[in-house]
Amino acid sequence: MDTSRNRKPGRPRKEQTDQNILQAARELMLENGVQSFSMDALALRSGVSKPTIYRRWPTKEQLLTDLFGHVSTQMTIPDSGHALEDLRLLLTGMLDGIHQNFGTQPHSIRRFIAGIIDSEQLIAQYKKQFIAPRRLAYAEIIKRGIDRGEIRSDVHVDLLVDLIGGAYLYCLLFKPDTVASGDWLGEACQLLMQGIGIAKAAHE
Repeated sequence: MDTSRNRKPGRPRKEQTDQNILQAARELMLENGVQSFSMDALALRSGVSKPTIYRRWPTKEQLLTDLFGHVSTQMTIPDSGHALEDLRLLLTGMLDGIHQNFGTQPHSIRRFIAGIIDSEQLIAQYKKQFIAPRRLAYAEIIKRGIDRGEIRSDVHVDLLVDLIGGAYLYCLLFKPDTVASGDWLGEACQLLMQGIGIAKAAHE
């Protein structure tokens, strides 16, 4: 009997299986970290057999590489017309994305960073998927601020991006309660603008 007419439309079976595997992988990564991640645990959590998983991802590193893309949130570069507000909005949006993907407990992001640090493949993918787009967003906001006359034209953009990202990551890892405070984000951006803004240069 042809039952195809009675099938309800929905997500293709293969795509649904992939989504189930990646969702289970994300949960295990957050619970146990990358180093303790295993295909045995993934098969048990996802309800998908190990042979099926290995046909899609022959190695754990390949699966985790795809997982980065699965958990990455779409990032919009704010354009409020003011560099200070754009930086604050960008950092706030990044924090929301981190909480969405890794939860609000600091140990989750710490486990994640610790787990990928010794893998060149995972580090390369992490840089491509997470770091590079955010560096471009920082740089675009800074360059717009320069063009609008808000930020000094002699600012070293790449170095400034390093300073912003480094301070943000340090506080995220070691002072998470501080980062979660809306006051910290606003005050940090304000302090930054005091150092690179045109207003300070005009008084020198």
